[in-house]
Amino acid sequence: MPQLPVIAELARTLAALPLPARVAIDGVDAAGKTTLAGRLAAQLRGAERLCADDFLRPAEERYRQGRESPVGYYEDSFDHDRLRGAVLASKELLIVDGIFLMRPEVNDLWDFRIFIHIEPGESIRRGVARDGPETEELYNRRYVPGQRLYLESVRPSDLADVVVLSSGGEAHPG
Repeated sequence: MPQLPVIAELARTLAALPLPARVAIDGVDAAGKTTLAGRLAAQLRGAERLCADDFLRPAEERYRQGRESPVGYYEDSFDHDRLRGAVLASKELLIVDGIFLMRPEVNDLWDFRIFIHIEPGESIRRGVARDGPETEELYNRRYVPGQRLYLESVRPSDLADVVVLSSGGEAHPG
């Protein structure tokens, strides 16, 4: 697979960070966070990876406000204390991909922030293609509105060092 110029440029930037360096790759569902994290890690010798999805709270906590609650999705999905502990344990270059990574509870962890922008309709299309047609209603009722809460209250694209446009692979400073 040919290497996109944005990957090479980001890899050079991340390689120059003093260690330990903690990098967040944030964006809404199906924006391409995991793909970007994997491609960057492949370019960076010794880079470690974490996925925020590995720090989900148990289902009874995640869904305490209702299975379709956008507020519950935003407020209750992740165990920020466990994520914090894992991030701070790294002494190397650590690349973390996930949603809501610039929330006030964890934003101080990052030495470099990448936000991947994708339009909501494309996020739903990709998410449903990945997760199955039965998830479309959940995307419309829970995920997209929950992510809108995050985007409007935290404004991650304003906090990011770089914003990557998912559809075209372009990047620009945050």
